[in-house]
Amino acid sequence: MRYAQLKAFHAVAVNGGFSKAAERLALTQPAISDHIRKLEDAYGSELFLRRRGGVELTPFARKLYALTERIFEAETEALELLSRAKGLEEGSLSIGADAATHVLPLIRRFRERYPKIAVRLLAGNSARLLGKLDRFEIDFAVIAGTPPPQTYHARLLRDDAISAFTAATHPFAKRSEISFAEFLGQPVILREEGSVTRTLLLEEITRRSLSLGNVMEIESREAAREAVAGGMGIGIISTAEIVPDARLHTLRFTDWQASMSEWLVCLASRTNLHIIRAVLGLLRR
Repeated sequence: MRYAQLKAFHAVAVNGGFSKAAERLALTQPAISDHIRKLEDAYGSELFLRRRGGVELTPFARKLYALTERIFEAETEALELLSRAKGLEEGSLSIGADAATHVLPLIRRFRERYPKIAVRLLAGNSARLLGKLDRFEIDFAVIAGTPPPQTYHARLLRDDAISAFTAATHPFAKRSEISFAEFLGQPVILREEGSVTRTLLLEEITRRSLSLGNVMEIESREAAREAVAGGMGIGIISTAEIVPDARLHTLRFTDWQASMSEWLVCLASRTNLHIIRAVLGLLRR
């Protein structure tokens, strides 16, 4: 019984709320609430503070979460060990990616090789995906930039140049090149914090002792692309992210040679797991 209650607690802590935890564990929300209430009553300790839009862990719950994280990670490793003899006949694989385009060929090869493994693909920027990786919510993240090697195991997928892009109706759409100063002279569409293209742009602005004036911050790549297509501003994009769209026009920077590397990343501590090795093995083919 305590196992079910601890599992419910861990799911609420990881997912930030009772309804999401219920969905993740395929239980009803009242069942999750009952598990938490019994755990709190049995030990006389409050675990969650109810906030608008989610829950917050109490100081005691944060200590408990550090332990349940180890418990359920050990459980995952134990199940992996037991399933090795089956040759990956069951289980699941979760991959997070800022742009699914670059990882889809790998997923296709994996599904061809291991058709009985359920594959889940999630979206998010690099910072958010590393957070999910750290919380064991996903097995792999496809991110831009190189993570710390002592914590993560990373394999390079591709390396792409950074370009500017505008609406096809913009005056600059008649050109093939743009200077950095000309770029900053336009209204700029900026991705959210955690986006690598945003980081690259802001670092270059700081290096040149310049400033960014007219800017609109937008949270997703797709929304940013639509804003640029709608004539709301000019943006930056890696060549790998460019998709055929008659509404958009790309320009090469004349005085800024930036590039963005994309990596397939997992936790270094999990490289011994069979499913992790299976995915990494496909990269060598």
